[in-house]
Amino acid sequence: MNLDFNNLIPELHYYIHRKCTPNWKIEPDVIPFVDLTYVVGGQALYIIGDTEYMVKAGDLLCIPKGTYRTAMNVSGDLMECYSANFFLRGRRWEDVSFPVPVVSHIGRIPQLISYFHDINSEWIRQEFGYMLKVRAILCLILHQIANLLLNNDSLNPEDLRIKNSIRYLYSHYSEPITIHTMAEQFHLHPAYYGNLFHRITGITFKQYLLTLRLNYAENLLKSGEYSVTEAAAQCGFPDIFYFSKLFKEKKGISPSNCFQRSKDID
Repeated sequence: MNLDFNNLIPELHYYIHRKCTPNWKIEPDVIPFVDLTYVVGGQALYIIGDTEYMVKAGDLLCIPKGTYRTAMNVSGDLMECYSANFFLRGRRWEDVSFPVPVVSHIGRIPQLISYFHDINSEWIRQEFGYMLKVRAILCLILHQIANLLLNNDSLNPEDLRIKNSIRYLYSHYSEPITIHTMAEQFHLHPAYYGNLFHRITGITFKQYLLTLRLNYAENLLKSGEYSVTEAAAQCGFPDIFYFSKLFKEKKGISPSNCFQRSKDID
């Protein structure tokens, strides 16, 4: 079964920023939750199912619900980790599994560490509505992990120039932007900029911009407030025929039908 990532509902059961003591261990048990543990220092020996894992800094554990688990310290190199035990359900409230390996080495991801710190702050303070906020942060963690482990292109390192380019595109997508004008902003040769953009995002600059414009156009059409011509113009498509052809090719429906469906729903 293909997992619908858009409708995952995590519910945090327990959270800890663990700095192991010399006598730390996890007693053998079959866990009734998902154990997500991100090791940021030291080592530990885990037995998961019938397999031993010597985990170290940079390792991510995702142990499915219903799995046998036990763990113990490595003398002289005590583990530090962030650990979240949670339930994961689908839109119909059915239990689902997170389809990543039991142990993955992802290295040190500053943004992921920041998310775990955010959960720790909310979990300790327990202010009004803290569980809602914790659930939102946990969603961000799962989203980043899925990107790292399930989307091959997302393993590429970030580049500030490309990150700023994407921010610019989201604000200026309707303007006549080209790869040459973007490269000039960062004092790069267009060929180098294009290769860098592709390496970081996994798609070409043109593909990224077209997808962005089409998604915005689809959103405008679904609002029922814009005609096809207006949506095309708002999203940087001066040629309505080219827009209609491209929209149908990428979205599987003509823009006029998308607009009509929104009116029918209204």
